[in-house]
Amino acid sequence: MCRVPPVKLLPIAEQLFSILFMRSVRSARDDLTARARIRDSAVVYFGRHGFQSATVRAIATDAGVSPALVIHHFGSKDGLRAECDDYLTSAIDDLAQHAASHLEAVDLLELMSRTPQLNPLVPYMIQTITEGGDFAAKLWDRLVQDAENYLRAAVSAGKVRPTADERARAEVLSTLKLGTYLLSRYILPAPGNGQSGDLDIPAISARFTVPTLELLTHGLFTTSEYLDLFLAHQAGPSAGAGPTQPDPAQQPQPQPPQQKGA
Repeated sequence: MCRVPPVKLLPIAEQLFSILFMRSVRSARDDLTARARIRDSAVVYFGRHGFQSATVRAIATDAGVSPALVIHHFGSKDGLRAECDDYLTSAIDDLAQHAASHLEAVDLLELMSRTPQLNPLVPYMIQTITEGGDFAAKLWDRLVQDAENYLRAAVSAGKVRPTADERARAEVLSTLKLGTYLLSRYILPAPGNGQSGDLDIPAISARFTVPTLELLTHGLFTTSEYLDLFLAHQAGPSAGAGPTQPDPAQQPQPQPPQQKGA
């Protein structure tokens, strides 16, 4: 019987362990790469076509993998959707932290649009808000809350004017930004090299950034007349000692109070 010298058993065992270990690491790395590739393809597909009509097979085809591999990693289309939602949430966390610390004149959608690997999250977010659901409601609340936090910090830093209702202003600005992306399809031509549902983000930015910044920087009205009239109308006739303000739709210019019997 041939025996292997004891001194050679340890190197042989170490070599075998090394081979098995490297195979295991390589396999885990490949799995992670495939998982990320499937997730990224799903973000793009969902953003283009929506969630209801999407299928595991179609997403797998875009990712260049088999439907079985998608099921292996995520269990179902809903599991894949949850992974994409988590990816979006993590991106928002990072960008919100950046915006809070730098106080630049940007927002989360603008930051996503500037970042190539996060660019597909913009149409994904638009689809999420459009189709609704529990995650959409939480996402909207998160976007508004982040905008409010940013505006409060910017007010403290002297970059933004204060307002009586910071939450309402954050809601208005969030609506304005999301509406720009959502309705751009009716204003701008479809991307020449893209697919149905694609957003031409550079074209959207070129079309809307300057007029939006002009509006936010310089305002629209030259006087406070419309605001004053609306606040007076909203307060009602019993709110102040003076006469009731006229209806701006009927009389654009304030009129002196009429005498009794007139």
